[in-house]
Amino acid sequence: MLSKIMTALRGKATETGQTVVDSQALRILDQEIRDSENHLSQSKTELTRLMGQRQLNSNKADTLESKIAELEKSAEAALDKGEEALAVEVAERMVALQDDLEAERAIVSEYDASIEKLRGAIRGTDNQLRQLKQQVSVVKATESAQKAQSAVASRHSGQNSAMSSAMESLDRIKERQQLNSAQMQAADDMAAEESGSSLEARLKAAGIGGQERKADDVLARLKAKKNAPQE
Repeated sequence: MLSKIMTALRGKATETGQTVVDSQALRILDQEIRDSENHLSQSKTELTRLMGQRQLNSNKADTLESKIAELEKSAEAALDKGEEALAVEVAERMVALQDDLEAERAIVSEYDASIEKLRGAIRGTDNQLRQLKQQVSVVKATESAQKAQSAVASRHSGQNSAMSSAMESLDRIKERQQLNSAQMQAADDMAAEESGSSLEARLKAAGIGGQERKADDVLARLKAKKNAPQE
């Protein structure tokens, strides 16, 4: 059981961490790009240092070559004058310098290989960064558009909700008014029944009881009476 609880807690921590990462994705991406740019800048600085060091060793090699060429002329001059021992000494010096020259040339070759490798890495990183920035621009534009769409949808949803609420309020008002009207009509009916007017109205509608005589009926009765034969 304890193992399952620990596993659940680790899972929750992972979910929480992923949620934070997702919510800050663009900010994290921008920082990662800045980190890559810093690394690239450091690589370019290192390339400059390597190129400078390579130039120093190349200059040393050139100096050694010049020195060896001068010693060779000196050795030839010594031989021309019959100074063979001096010529041998010069030759020994030339051999030592030749060893130094080969060492410097080897170092220069190593620098050339390192410089070329670093240049390739820098070119590749430059291209990747350029493409990444272009994609990030598209992602940011899409993110902005989606946020705008979400805001519009949210406002529209709010408007629909407000409209539905207004319609419900209107229906409640109408229902209350109808109830009030029904209650007032019921009160009128009860009052009429209590006063007897309701019963009289029903009898009158049925043609029973004292009806109000109309002027035409009265006139007709009077005419009939006048025209009646006198006894």
